[in-house]
Amino acid sequence: MPDHVSAPVPAPALPFTAVVGQSRLKRALILAAVEPRLAGVLISGPRGVAKSTLARGLAAIDRRAAGRFVTLPLGATEEQVVGTLDLASALNGGEVIFKPGLIGRAHGGYLYIDEVNLLADALVDVLLDVAASKTHHVERDGISRTHAAEFVLIGTMNPDEGALRPQLSDRFGLCVELGERLSPTERRAIVDQRLAFEADPTGFVASCEHAEAELAARIETARGHLGTVQTPDAVKDEIARRCHEAAVEGVRADLHWRHAARAHAAWQGKDTVEGEDIEAVADFVLCHRRTSASPSHGNGNSETNADNDDGGAGDAADHGREPPSPPATDTTAGNDAGSDWGHMPPRHVQPAGAYALDTTRLVRTGAPFRATEATPAGRRRGRDSTSQGPVMAGPRGARIDWFQTLSQTARDPGRPREAVYRPRAQRESLLDCVLLDISASTLGQHSQARARAGVLAIAAAAYRTRRHFALLVFGGARIEWLVTPQRAPRDISDRLAACQTGGGTPLGPALAQAERDLASHAAQTPGQPIRSWLVTDGRSRDHIQDIAWPWEMIVVDAETARVRLGRAAGLAATLGARHIDLAHLEAGAS
Repeated sequence: MPDHVSAPVPAPALPFTAVVGQSRLKRALILAAVEPRLAGVLISGPRGVAKSTLARGLAAIDRRAAGRFVTLPLGATEEQVVGTLDLASALNGGEVIFKPGLIGRAHGGYLYIDEVNLLADALVDVLLDVAASKTHHVERDGISRTHAAEFVLIGTMNPDEGALRPQLSDRFGLCVELGERLSPTERRAIVDQRLAFEADPTGFVASCEHAEAELAARIETARGHLGTVQTPDAVKDEIARRCHEAAVEGVRADLHWRHAARAHAAWQGKDTVEGEDIEAVADFVLCHRRTSASPSHGNGNSETNADNDDGGAGDAADHGREPPSPPATDTTAGNDAGSDWGHMPPRHVQPAGAYALDTTRLVRTGAPFRATEATPAGRRRGRDSTSQGPVMAGPRGARIDWFQTLSQTARDPGRPREAVYRPRAQRESLLDCVLLDISASTLGQHSQARARAGVLAIAAAAYRTRRHFALLVFGGARIEWLVTPQRAPRDISDRLAACQTGGGTPLGPALAQAERDLASHAAQTPGQPIRSWLVTDGRSRDHIQDIAWPWEMIVVDAETARVRLGRAAGLAATLGARHIDLAHLEAGAS
């Protein structure tokens, strides 16, 4: 038998120049490789559009990176990212040896983070420090170590799954938004190319070697030429004016715009930055920083000859894109003859812009919630483990307390050397579940419009704070989840606008269905706290005395008539919920 097992040979990866389309993303990645001061590229878009393939392919041909491509997974611990003591050396030989983390290993290459918007806050803080200083200082577990940490940071995100902290977003010099639909011609070209690669990976890669070598040489040439490119005063003034019009915060956008325009000029072999270089990178620099609409000056989406030049990196199929389809209009709204207002025809209602809500007050009213656990039947079973104090983590995924481990070994050298683990931190992501009454009784006095404005405020707050969100609507014969429990989407206004109002108020069936579905969700995500919001005027004939709601409930009273029936307050008392008057939460209310 052999004395050792040889390491597996990595499978060939699809070359950068072989990827069909995505010329804008290719251009942004190449500019980040040419000009390291751009810090990196943020890629916002859906899955399956070659984001990681292009990032990995660029690292493979970048001569300075020498193929150094490090992936930071979402589940990485702080020790894995920043580095820590070498366990074997510390416990066996008593030596304090630093073991570099992912940041140290990425020095000189590329650090790739998929779903960067879902990264733990502690790791985001580390990345912010490194991005600012280009060095990494480690001060933990008895170690004090500083090492260089310069790399091209590439992050991807799906905006529907949550926001990226502005502090980190601003650190990316460039951002590319991939929201286009692929045309049939482009889809076929992509699949044909992929199947050709899978049929003979080695031969396919060999056929791309010449194009890959040319692109690598051109990147090196642009890097060498970058220092000689001049930026005229007129260009500097134009960039400053455009940033001012876009109302960007700080001057980091100005800096990155100048760097990107110079890199684009160097890539084109120019000696001076020109107007087309400004336009070619404008959208890359501003799309994740812009805070107000600016006048149209053209944008980085335009595919001019200069913009389209990605060194022959396969942009032939960048044409014939289709615009996104508009949201479908929902006509499912029936009448309920056994309830109030059932005779009124359904109609569309837009949120009342004049009734913008104070989001901070909306989500911080009352006492803090307590997490509860539901049985499959949906009944309360008491508090979950989050209220029982910290527990000691086991070896799987646990963090070692190096100070206590080594101190214990030093105090008692004869004792078996065992690692001491830190208590496992309990991290929860609150689910805000909104039950919205869309019955005809809420049409008067702008009640439905104001209620929808409140729902949008709750959803926006959940998105900003990276919580989870769900929305169930009920009215007439309709009880439907517009948003199933998930990480809060960026925008639900289209879905809400397509939802018609009308019919009776099936409050009892809606609560019963919501309870069943949330109980099923709670069984799949044990320990997740749930806060429910019932937005209604309370005008229903249903009996709900038998419903025992197992989670925190806030009844938002949407009744706006001058003569009020006060049914929502009685409903809150029956459910054991807090009662909030929607009018008292509007901006400017006391």
